[in-house]
Amino acid sequence: MTTLYKFANYCFDAHAGLSYDGRAVHLPPKEKGLLLTLLVASGQIVRKEDLMVKVWGTSETSDESISRTVYRLRVAMQTSGGPEVVETVYNAGFRITVPIREASLKESSSLNALTHSMRPNAIAALISGREFLARQSVEDIEAAAHAVRLAISLDPSFSAAWATLAEIRIFQAMRSLRPPREAGWLAKEAAQTALTIDPQSASALSILGWVRVLIDQEGERGLDDLDRAISIDPDYWVANLLRGWALQAAGRNEESVHMMRRALDLNSVSHSVNSILALYLMFAGKSVDGLEVAQLLAKRFPTVDSAQGIASVLASVNGLHDEAVACGWKALELAPHTPLLHTPLAYALAFGGRHEEARSVLNTIESSTLPQPSACMAPVYLALGDRGRAIALLQDASERGIPQFAWTRDDPRLAALRGDAVVERLWSRIWSHQLSSA
Repeated sequence: MTTLYKFANYCFDAHAGLSYDGRAVHLPPKEKGLLLTLLVASGQIVRKEDLMVKVWGTSETSDESISRTVYRLRVAMQTSGGPEVVETVYNAGFRITVPIREASLKESSSLNALTHSMRPNAIAALISGREFLARQSVEDIEAAAHAVRLAISLDPSFSAAWATLAEIRIFQAMRSLRPPREAGWLAKEAAQTALTIDPQSASALSILGWVRVLIDQEGERGLDDLDRAISIDPDYWVANLLRGWALQAAGRNEESVHMMRRALDLNSVSHSVNSILALYLMFAGKSVDGLEVAQLLAKRFPTVDSAQGIASVLASVNGLHDEAVACGWKALELAPHTPLLHTPLAYALAFGGRHEEARSVLNTIESSTLPQPSACMAPVYLALGDRGRAIALLQDASERGIPQFAWTRDDPRLAALRGDAVVERLWSRIWSHQLSSA
């Protein structure tokens, strides 16, 4: 746990440092340590001998060195516009003269980490990056990466910015905007940098684990990373979501559904969690329940492309052809430059017997310069009666490390391929062996 101290409109914690009236106040390490020691004392006098040990780590520091540090701390605080709060008590020591309020924060909290920088402009750039990322378009995701790289350039030790850069890379892999192995490599590089800065970064650990499971197909190793991330920060919803992906890849569908419900408890308005929950209910043999989640999702988030796309998939599986086509068109219109989001419409048209229209959508997907979402195209070709092409697409998805390949094993739209020797060998690569649910 870390403690947030509030006093005289100042705010201080050991990670983010000092701010006054919302503006950062730069403190060198000694001044920062001195202030922390005085705050921990809660207004009681701290003797010079104690400061020597707690701040300098020695009992041989000169009085002059302590006095200079106190002076520089006062100047920094007064320069910010704040009041004088550090008092010298003659022949005794120093103390804070104003009331101090304390609030406990989880040191491991990945959300708190978003503000753990001494550079307010780096924090602002990171927040802007996350705003761009939430919009999901190709252009906005690139803008997100640019903003986060700016945050890193302003503060290279900003662990949360490195972790967010890793998150952007796996988002690009998920939406087939960048070759998955390339995106995975970049994500691991950024995540490992974040972990070098902060070994307790649950965000970076969960991303590292997700890449290892879904792209590198290193199941046990990746799940270990995800388990560690959850143990560090059990309330971080993204780590719960990513662990749900890993559990589905391990063939533990009921647990993956439970994990998504847990993530939903932590972030009830996340369309990403709702979307994947609907799919995982379908993978667990509960397509009707999945449809209910997907329909509600589409109504709550009418302008979110993935919400419409998932609703289209679940409507198709449940035999609601017109609804599937309508939602599929909405997804395509909302994401005209993201081929992955065109595949639900292509499937709805193919499954409904509208083969010429389905092939027209497929032609648009295949003519894109972006990586082909082959795992999501396979059900379309199977619905068109082209079994060979569907199997070839599954082979391609496995070889290229497409994250959604793990989903194909449990996708009811591909049920006709079960028992096929080639396909079963491909699916066996998703996880080297099924993990015990015990």
